[in-house]
Amino acid sequence: MTQQAKIDDKKLEAIAKAIQNLEYGEVNITIQDGVIVQINRLEKQRFPQKK
Repeated sequence: MTQQAKIDDKKLEAIAKAIQNLEYGEVNITIQDGVIVQINRLEKQRFPQKK
C-alpha cells in the first residue's frame, strides 16, 4: 500500500488561486513521482452571440 503524499500549504494556495474567478477554462496539475510539480491555468473568454 502506498503512503498518501502530504500537500504543502503553498501548493494548495497556488491551486486555489488558479481556480479563483475562473468562469470558463481548465486547471491542469502535473504530478511526477507523487509530487505536484506544475500547475497550468487556461482561461477562455466567451462572448455572447447576437441573434
